[in-house]
Amino acid sequence: MQVLGYILISLFIIGVELLIPKFIQYFVDHLLPDGALDVFLLALGSLAGLVVLVIAFTLFRNRLQRYIQEKAARDMQFALFAHLRKLGFSYYEKNPVGQTLSLFNSEVKAVQEIYYRYFPGMVITGVTFLVCSAMMLSIHIGLSLVVIPCFLSYYLIGPYFEKQAARLGHETQVKRTAFQKKIYDTVSGLLELRAYQGEDWDTAQVMSKQHELHDKTNLLHFMSYARGLVRRVSVQFGAVAVFAYGAYLLSRDAVTTGALVAFMFYYFRMIQDITFLVTMTSEQKVLMNQVDRLFGFMKQQPDIRESESASSLLTVQGEIVFRNVAFRYDTQSELIKGFSLHIRPGEKVAFVGTSGNGKSTLLKLIGRFYDPTQGEICLDGIPLPKLSLKQIRGTMGFVFQETYLFGSTIRENIRFGAPDATDEQVEAAAKAAYAHDFIQQFPQGYDTFVGERGVRLSGGQRQRIAIARMFIKNPRIVLLDEATAALDNVSEWEVQQALNRLFEGRTIIAIAHRLSTVKGFDTIIVVDQGIIAEKGNYEQLMLQQGVFRRLAAGEERAVGE
Repeated sequence: MQVLGYILISLFIIGVELLIPKFIQYFVDHLLPDGALDVFLLALGSLAGLVVLVIAFTLFRNRLQRYIQEKAARDMQFALFAHLRKLGFSYYEKNPVGQTLSLFNSEVKAVQEIYYRYFPGMVITGVTFLVCSAMMLSIHIGLSLVVIPCFLSYYLIGPYFEKQAARLGHETQVKRTAFQKKIYDTVSGLLELRAYQGEDWDTAQVMSKQHELHDKTNLLHFMSYARGLVRRVSVQFGAVAVFAYGAYLLSRDAVTTGALVAFMFYYFRMIQDITFLVTMTSEQKVLMNQVDRLFGFMKQQPDIRESESASSLLTVQGEIVFRNVAFRYDTQSELIKGFSLHIRPGEKVAFVGTSGNGKSTLLKLIGRFYDPTQGEICLDGIPLPKLSLKQIRGTMGFVFQETYLFGSTIRENIRFGAPDATDEQVEAAAKAAYAHDFIQQFPQGYDTFVGERGVRLSGGQRQRIAIARMFIKNPRIVLLDEATAALDNVSEWEVQQALNRLFEGRTIIAIAHRLSTVKGFDTIIVVDQGIIAEKGNYEQLMLQQGVFRRLAAGEERAVGE
């Protein structure tokens, strides 16, 4: 309705604008020779009233245009955010962040322009073009026919330049997206670039992307100027032809002076409309390429879909059962093969083994970030696909090796685990995670800004903040993905104390890099080639002289060295 209102208001404004040449024609041909001052003043007053209305309607139209523009952007951005959250882990693992950010910048802007500029503009300009043509024909048919060669010359030659400009516009947008992605990678990897003295290497890559963008932009500007030159030459030749033939008609009294003046107004307005239509048609092709990317993104189906009849458990005990589970990533070979395991409520289970054997994938399957290609995983006897994702994710808490902290305060990062938590609950969680003491050492305490990704905190401090999140979330099941692997011995001890308190009364599933951290676990699963190679507690596995014993021996040699 807003777009329709915008079109109707614009048509009224243009209708008044198109009346002005007719008023000038009437003034020159009738009022001026007759000296009818009273009629002139009446006509001038009426026109002035219409102009005042045009000004008022223009203000309202501009406000409506801004509303349409922002509403289109808001709706599209909300839709993008909502769809982005529905997409599975596979999307994030396959698509770089810079490419996704480009959707919110360039592609959303393209949709904005279609809504508030191109679609209404094409309708309004099309109607105006028809009205101007009718007015010109009503003034003099022969004079109107003189315009046709000019129109044809631009229509035949102009679209070539328009298409080239549109093609270069699309290529420029592709280069701009690549350049923005590189800038994002540069800013994100600033620490690594300095550590490896890679500034020159990175600068060369940035400059290469920038030069590619610069060259395409220059070609685009050249083609745009060539397009404008063709348009201006066509218009000027047409104007000369109209003036020449108009002078001939004036000498023969075949047309009046006022009619010729009005005709010239309509001629220039019609050429302006033709130019706009041709340009808009070509530019829309560029925008549609961007919109296609946006629609392509929106058409992507999430890997994980929630059942319409998803149920919820009244209480979660924390029992997890793998039944002959197999899994592969896309077309890769099978990573998990015939995996069966029963984890009892409150049991502490560790997955150990060399890298690349599927340990992290098992945690992703438990959290239903992926679904098995074969078999099923049950929570308290119910297959995960039959439970709501809200309950699955709400029941589980994750502590990863690399903890993500938001660029906010310590308090808000802990409260992320339970957004409705009070300040007292936040501090209680921090104390339980052995984080309260180091937080109090900061001048701002819990209101300390941690920096982007928590760069102002040490690795051990970030991990204890993540554990505090788990305390305040209070999940029934805790999943740990090598939570202490990147820490020094002192930090590891501090984090381990917090974890031991977190473990109380919960089902724990951990991926362990350091075998010494899982000595107290009830069950240790040695994962090798996607299957359970060995199973037992620490002492039992050490006596088996198998894979686990070799892993432990390798760890001891590494420590000794």
